[in-house]
Amino acid sequence: MEVKTKLLAIAIALLFALFVGYGIEVFHDIPPYNELYRFTTSESCVQAGGMWQEYPEPQPVGSPGGYCQTPPGKGYEYQQVSQQHDKVVFIVSLIVGVIGIVAGVLLKKEAIGPGFIGGGILLILYGSIRYWPYASDWLKFILLGVALAIVVWVGYRLLDKAVKHK
Repeated sequence: MEVKTKLLAIAIALLFALFVGYGIEVFHDIPPYNELYRFTTSESCVQAGGMWQEYPEPQPVGSPGGYCQTPPGKGYEYQQVSQQHDKVVFIVSLIVGVIGIVAGVLLKKEAIGPGFIGGGILLILYGSIRYWPYASDWLKFILLGVALAIVVWVGYRLLDKAVKHK
């Protein structure tokens, strides 16, 4: 495979993974933590159950004079929302990643097939990394086994194609 073809395959892999990853965020987004629990006045902070902390002198330019220490339980609440979101990211990226790998094996064009295979691998990796802290040891073991099986299968398919072309 010549340099241009390799670069095209890499570009397809990266763009495919980024497109799917960003698509997940577009259709299943959660707001950042600081947007959910941003309080700019001591009254709104205390009313939500937080503790208002005054900035030491000198205060930052344009600051509200202090910050809100997150209300108790809000961090755990947000972690639960984040965990559910990461689970969706994991499931969608795993499914689309496997589809991308299979499509890449079936596609006959020299740069496009490897590009989809690479993008599928990146998606599986991305989804797994996002959900890894929450997954049980059994799920991690099964994920690694499935990933190994997919890579071995792809390797056999690609090696069979290479042998047939010679």
